[in-house]
Amino acid sequence: MTKTGEILFLRGFFFYFRAVISLAEASFHCYNEDMTRSDPIPEYVSTHRGKVLFAIASGENLTKLEIKERTSLSMSTVISAVDALVAEGIVSLETEKVKSGGKPHSVINVRPEKCVYGVSYKSATLTAVACDLKGGTIFELSQGVDGTPPQAVLSILEALSRKAPDPLGISFALNCDAREALLSRVEERFHVSPSFMTNTAAVAYLCARQGASFPLVALGVGNHIKCVSYDGKSCRVVDVGDLPSAFAFSEEGSYRSLLSAVRVESTLRLKSYRGHYLWEGDRLTETKDLSSYSRALVRAFVALTETVDVLLAPKKIYLFGEYVTQRFFERIREESGARNLRLFRLDESDFAYGAAISALMTQVLN
Repeated sequence: MTKTGEILFLRGFFFYFRAVISLAEASFHCYNEDMTRSDPIPEYVSTHRGKVLFAIASGENLTKLEIKERTSLSMSTVISAVDALVAEGIVSLETEKVKSGGKPHSVINVRPEKCVYGVSYKSATLTAVACDLKGGTIFELSQGVDGTPPQAVLSILEALSRKAPDPLGISFALNCDAREALLSRVEERFHVSPSFMTNTAAVAYLCARQGASFPLVALGVGNHIKCVSYDGKSCRVVDVGDLPSAFAFSEEGSYRSLLSAVRVESTLRLKSYRGHYLWEGDRLTETKDLSSYSRALVRAFVALTETVDVLLAPKKIYLFGEYVTQRFFERIREESGARNLRLFRLDESDFAYGAAISALMTQVLN
């Protein structure tokens, strides 16, 4: 690619992304607090019931007075919410004797058996996670599947339900062609209305739960580039496409298909590498200089992150995915000079865990 062509490509990409990012705004509301700490009630927990439940889940053996102090609600509102949660079987209320011999008082806790489910699909694997109301993992399991037919999703949910109690909420981080059929069968079996989200949104939840400042951006790099902007209240989700992947250029200057950074870097390390890469397939494509090829990919990612930085002004940008190795990330950060760029490492089960946290926020706390 010539220098002029590269400039035109990056300029075109900038305007393309600016147009795309304004299009799709999802209705995901995220749960971002570490439930093992006595943190202030997040402003996006909007209901009195949710605020009281959040306070109970973030503490141990709380009294109604302590809940009142943490939520800034009136005592009558706290009592009403606690009574409702006890009636629903979500929290327990027990009498505790005072060591000094004073009047016994009631202590309140979430019931440890109450939970939510998250299910994700990645690399031909379905993963399901059950989390308690404090955000701790109760159980997780995985199954190899070909795609996400409703029967496969229902099968892993049934398997999870044999290891964990039935859930108060379910979220899916996956695409399913027969979504309506799956929703209907899940509602019939578990008596909850599940929600759907992307794997990148799940990562945004995880970043926030680890203490990231808002707003933040998660960039998922796989078969497609997904961008999620999260401000603590809602997520904006954009499918950028596969534009920033590695381009394989022919001698005529046209590009064919796309190689991951992993394959580019592994090839660069081969002792047998002599400055070219042969793309085998119906359409033979060759690049004479894989080092230049790799540098072009770095510049494409730099353009992407700088565009996100200008348009969304996030406190942090988290890159993750099979295309982004540690070495490749360091090259991006070095060339961009961005101080807010981070590499987010995760296991496949983390997508399901992020979905479970979403279920906790959207279906239990509100």
